[in-house]
Amino acid sequence: MDLNGDGMDDLITGEYTPGDVYWFEGAKTGFNAPVKIPEQGVDPQNMDRWMSTARFVDWDGDGDLDLLVGSVKGGVFLNLNVGDKAAFRFGERKPVMADSGPMRVKQKSHPVPVDWDGDGVLDVLVGDEWAGASFFKGRPDRTFENGVPLTGDGKPLVPGYRVRLEVADWNSDGKLDLLVGNCEQVNGRTTGNVYVFLRQ
Repeated sequence: MDLNGDGMDDLITGEYTPGDVYWFEGAKTGFNAPVKIPEQGVDPQNMDRWMSTARFVDWDGDGDLDLLVGSVKGGVFLNLNVGDKAAFRFGERKPVMADSGPMRVKQKSHPVPVDWDGDGVLDVLVGDEWAGASFFKGRPDRTFENGVPLTGDGKPLVPGYRVRLEVADWNSDGKLDLLVGNCEQVNGRTTGNVYVFLRQ
C-alpha cells in the first residue's frame, strides 16, 4: 500500500514495546530506513499498545490510509489518518467496537481488514495467540457483529500459536483464500509454517 501517495508501495511494522508503528517508505532501490509513525495520545505504559501488528486500510473512505492495529492483550484498535494522502498524521489509537464491546480475541491479536463474505462491506479477520481466527462481520456504518471462529467450533486453525493472517486468491478461482502463519515448537526449537486454506 502507498501511504504517502508517491506511487510506490510502502511497508509498515509494529514493535513489541511500547508498541509504536514504523513506516518503510518505498523507493526505486527498495525501501528506506524505518521511521516511527507519530500518533496523538500515546501512553507507552499502556499494555494494550504493546506487540502492535498494523495494517493499512482506508477505514473512513476519505482517500487516505488509516492504521488498524492489534495488541498483546488481544484488542483491535484504529488510528485514523487526520492528515491527508500526501501528508499523513495519525490521531489517537482507539478501540474498534463490536456489538458486545471492544473488538478483542485471546491475546496477541492480528487484524486483517477485508470484505471476507463478499457483500461489499469491510469485515475484520483477527488471528490470536492460541492459533485461532475470528470473523467480525462488518456493516455499512462501520460497526461490527461479535466475532465468530472461522473454524465454527472454536478449535485452533493450525498447530502451535501466535497466528498471523493474510488473504489472497491463492488458486485464482475468484474466491478469497486464507493464509495462516504460526509459531511451533519442534524438537525443542521454535519454527514456523504457512498453511493455505482454500475457500470452497
